[in-house]
Amino acid sequence: MQVTIQTKIAPEANLEFLEDTGAYIGRLRARLLKALLAGEKINDLKKRYVEEYKITARQFNSLASEVTGLIKSAKELRQRNLTEAKARRTALKKTIKKLREKLKKAGPAQRERKKTAKENLRYQIHQKSRKLARIEAKIARLEKQKLSICLGGKKLFRAQFNLEANGYKTHEEWKQAWRKARGNRIYYIGSKDEKFGNQNCQLIAWRLQIRVAPALQEKFGNYVDIPVQFNYRVQIIMEALANGQAINYRFVRKAKGWYIHVTTEKAAMERVTRRDCGAIGVDLNKAHLAWAETNRHGNLIHSGTIATPIQDRRADQVTATLSEAVKQIVEYARKQEKPIVIEDLDFSGKKTTFDEKHTGYRRMLSYFAYAKFRDLIHSRAARSGVEIIVKTPAFSSIIGKFKYAMMYGISVHIAASLVLARRGQRFSERPPAKNALCLAEHRHRHVWGLWRLFVKAVSNREIRVDPRSWRGTSSGLSPPG
Repeated sequence: MQVTIQTKIAPEANLEFLEDTGAYIGRLRARLLKALLAGEKINDLKKRYVEEYKITARQFNSLASEVTGLIKSAKELRQRNLTEAKARRTALKKTIKKLREKLKKAGPAQRERKKTAKENLRYQIHQKSRKLARIEAKIARLEKQKLSICLGGKKLFRAQFNLEANGYKTHEEWKQAWRKARGNRIYYIGSKDEKFGNQNCQLIAWRLQIRVAPALQEKFGNYVDIPVQFNYRVQIIMEALANGQAINYRFVRKAKGWYIHVTTEKAAMERVTRRDCGAIGVDLNKAHLAWAETNRHGNLIHSGTIATPIQDRRADQVTATLSEAVKQIVEYARKQEKPIVIEDLDFSGKKTTFDEKHTGYRRMLSYFAYAKFRDLIHSRAARSGVEIIVKTPAFSSIIGKFKYAMMYGISVHIAASLVLARRGQRFSERPPAKNALCLAEHRHRHVWGLWRLFVKAVSNREIRVDPRSWRGTSSGLSPPG
C-alpha cells in the first residue's frame, strides 16, 4: 500500500534554493511536455537534455516520470469526457424521441397558464435539440483536436487577456506570476537500488540532502541540506529507510509556503479478521449507515445505524461525517474479528445522464456519496487489518424486506445489510416458502431469477414463463394450479 506523508518546511530553511530550482525545473518541464506532445521520443530527448540543460540523468528521469504522468492523465480524462458525452447524447436522443411521440399523441390544445400543452412540448424539444447539438459539437472536438495541457492553470493563462480585471498592471507582471505558478513543484523519483531509497534527495538525520542540478551548482554548491520534522507516521519512513525501499520526494509550494511530500510503500498490516467467525454487512443510505452482524451460521446477532447527515453539506463536511462513521464500523469489526461486507456500486455512469432524470432521482444521486465512502472504508480497513468483501447489491433490499425484516423485526435498511453479510458468507438467498408460492418451479434457475420474478409478482405484473424450461405458469400473487 502506497502512503504519502506531508510536512511543512520551516521558513528559515534554504527556500531560495527551492524557488530557483522550481523555476528552472518548471521551464524544463514545459519544454519536455511540448517535445513529447510533438511526438519526440523520450530516449532521444534524454541525452540532449542532460548535455544542453545541465541536469543529471536521474534528474531527467524524475522530470520525465512527472511529464509522462501528466500526459497519461490528460489522455484518460479526454477519453472519460468523450465516453460521458456519448452517454449524454444517447440519453438526449431517447428523451427527444419520447417527447416527439408525446407531441403526436397530444389532443386539442388546452390552456396551461400562458402556453398550450403542445407549445410546451415543442419548447422542450427545441431546447433538448439545442443541447444535443452542443454535445455533438463537443464529441467532434474531442475526437479531432490534439491533446493539450496548460501548465500553470487555464484561469491564470486567460488572465493576460484582461490584466486590469485580474489585478495586473502590466503584461510583464502577469508573466512573472505565470512563471512562478509553473515552477511550484520539484519531484525526485526514488528507487530501491539507490542509497537511502533515492539518489537525488536523501533523508539523513532528519535533514534532506538534495543533489543540486549542475546548472545551479555554481550558486548553491553540489548539495543543499534542508531540515525537516514529521509530526505523524514517522515509523513508516524509518521502516522504509531500514528496508531499503524506494522513496519519492515532492516539494510543493502552497499559499503558506513550501511543503514536502514523502511517498513510499507500506507493508500491508496483518489481517486480524476471519470469515468463519461471521461478517458485518454495511448498507449506506442517504441519511444513515445501517449495519448488521452475523455469527458463523449467518444468523443476526447485532445490528444498528450510524447517522450520516450529509445533505446540503460541503465536501469537507461530508468527508468528516463519513470518516467518523467508517471509523466506528472498522473499529467494531476489528474488535469482533469479522470482515466487513459492502456493496459494489458505481454511479458514475448514471450521473452522466443526470439531466434527463426526474428531480427526486437527481437529488438522490447528488446526496449519495458512495465513492467517498468506499475509498474511506478501504483505506481505514487496510490500516487496521480488517478484510473488506465487496459483493453485488442485486436484490439485497428486496430480499431483506420480504425475508428478514419481519422475521427479526428490523428496518429494511438493516435487513439489506444482513443480506450483504450473509452473501459475504455464501449463504442461501432462496425465497421463503410463503413467498415462493406465486412463482413457477424451476430447479436450475439462479436464485436471483426467482427474486426477479417475485418483484414482478408483487408489482402486479404478469410473470411470463417459458414453457420449455418451466413446470407450470403463474400470474400475480396466486399460486400455480
